[in-house]
Amino acid sequence: MKISDKEQAWFPFGLGDASAQRRVFCLPFAGGGASFYLPWRKATPQGVALVPVQYPGRETRLNEPCHHELDRLVDELALALLPYLDRAYVLAGYSLGAKVGFSLAHRLAALGAPGPDLFVAMAHNSPGNESGHAGAAQLPDEEFRAFLLRYGAASEQVFDDPELAQMFLPVLRADIGLVDCPVVQRPLACPIIAYAGEQDEIVPPVKMQAWRQFAGDGFDLHSFEGGHFFSKTNKAFLSRFVQDIALAQGS
Repeated sequence: MKISDKEQAWFPFGLGDASAQRRVFCLPFAGGGASFYLPWRKATPQGVALVPVQYPGRETRLNEPCHHELDRLVDELALALLPYLDRAYVLAGYSLGAKVGFSLAHRLAALGAPGPDLFVAMAHNSPGNESGHAGAAQLPDEEFRAFLLRYGAASEQVFDDPELAQMFLPVLRADIGLVDCPVVQRPLACPIIAYAGEQDEIVPPVKMQAWRQFAGDGFDLHSFEGGHFFSKTNKAFLSRFVQDIALAQGS
């Protein structure tokens, strides 16, 4: 299936294998982009097409403004997804991406679209469970920098390069601001699999358990050695993710 130029912006790396029986739409964390998921695509099982999603304001969409309202982001993304829900699909979100994905699933349902047959939440609180960091996007520069460094959302290299910091920090402020936006607090119709970092100070495994109440048909939680970005450092995570997707495909 050919992607229109407008929709190409959301899926810059395409839809993957056209013969795949299932698509896995992957939504990035705050400050992240679609390229984060490219290594995952290489590991996905046969019959599954992993589709990285690109928010405005970064990477291939650097010249577009970031969204500051979750509803607007989800509205636009839902319309972009509609033509490609012609087969079974999964919504998977990392950190902010989990919030976007959960809202997206409900928006698609409101549009009468088929729902996902699995929702994957990684390193993010369930709806209605605050992280304790509300308002972080409005912190003064130095406090915001300390916040980002503490949780691994940015590296010292970003702040050592004034041009890079000037480009990257507004994206992080916009994205982290979306975390404070309200979301629907109704369960999905599909199962939920949650992944957590055992040393995650923002969303430890015990908090990820709260996703259970939003699962319509089954829930599972896997925790891994590492902090908020455990997926970058723990090789066992990707193997588990791929295995879970493969098992879901066979269900």
